[in-house]
Amino acid sequence: MGNTRTVGEYQQGGGGSNRSPPDSDDSAVGDSPRDAEREIEESHQEYAEDAQITDKQAKDMQERRENVVDNLKDEGLSIEEDHIYGSVMQGTMTGPLDEDCDVDVMVVLDADEHGQWATSRNGPQNALRAVKRRLKQKYPNQEVRIDRNVVAVKFSDFTVEVTPAFRYSDTHNPESPTDPVTIGGMEIPIQPMSADDPNNGYAIPDTYGGQSWVGTNPRKFQSMYNAVNENNGGNLQQVAVSAKKWNEENGKPVNSYHMVMMAYKYFQNDAPAGASTHEHMSNFFRNLPQYVNDETREPVYQERVDKGMSSKEKKQAAKKAYRASEKIEEAERLKQEGKTQEAKEKYREVYGDDFK
Repeated sequence: MGNTRTVGEYQQGGGGSNRSPPDSDDSAVGDSPRDAEREIEESHQEYAEDAQITDKQAKDMQERRENVVDNLKDEGLSIEEDHIYGSVMQGTMTGPLDEDCDVDVMVVLDADEHGQWATSRNGPQNALRAVKRRLKQKYPNQEVRIDRNVVAVKFSDFTVEVTPAFRYSDTHNPESPTDPVTIGGMEIPIQPMSADDPNNGYAIPDTYGGQSWVGTNPRKFQSMYNAVNENNGGNLQQVAVSAKKWNEENGKPVNSYHMVMMAYKYFQNDAPAGASTHEHMSNFFRNLPQYVNDETREPVYQERVDKGMSSKEKKQAAKKAYRASEKIEEAERLKQEGKTQEAKEKYREVYGDDFK
């Protein structure tokens, strides 16, 4: 097995381990602003912590991933290495698990054995079809389908999504980002990583095209994500988990990866130093409508994360985010007035009944 670390080692624990119990006295005259602030902060930390999957669920995902990869090898795929990536790797997988939850697995194929997919015109689609055939052979009673750039195997407890990949240097003319990024009103050209860059990572099928390979580097991004999270006292993970949970409670107006990228963008560009978890959540939702309307790019290759969203979908997502931010502002006002329970009720309108 190319990657022997457990899922638990990937997850970055976040906040709330040394919380004191909330004050039990909620008198008719209301709480003091300081007491209300403390209790609301604890509720946000508990919400983010409880939204994450358990160690047992993480272990089950790891074992299922190993089983899927072994079955692909049994069916003749030559795999150099494999990696869990995405929300499980970042520690932002939310529970409870069901068949719509997915664990992302990247299998890096041996170019000497499967080089025709790395270099031919229809290679990405052919690679996806080859993975699907092999998984269908091993899991005849499960739903196996191609979904954009992955092959999804739906189990009763969660879905495993397999992404075929090659080393970036093994693919023929992989699609590299060329569109400039606008920063502060100026267009900054993107310089793609060269094939001989030791950090160039891998190439996976184009999410929306299927006939080209695009760069990705989960391990490089994870190191960047961890650095930002640690520099902000673990609050990136707290906000990302909470925002993903809100996204799921509201019909997933954006995909989960997009939401995590917007949380990362907030902490890179707009997060005030020293803010608490609930202050970051308020600020994040205040910025979220604009984030949805703007471009969102992953930070390693600068690939567009939102390029598959139509203008109508962006408008609908921004509208939901704006409504959430209005309710959070009202909750903040109630909190400042010492109306702790009323504030919590308003937060529940945003986050759902799991917010206590």
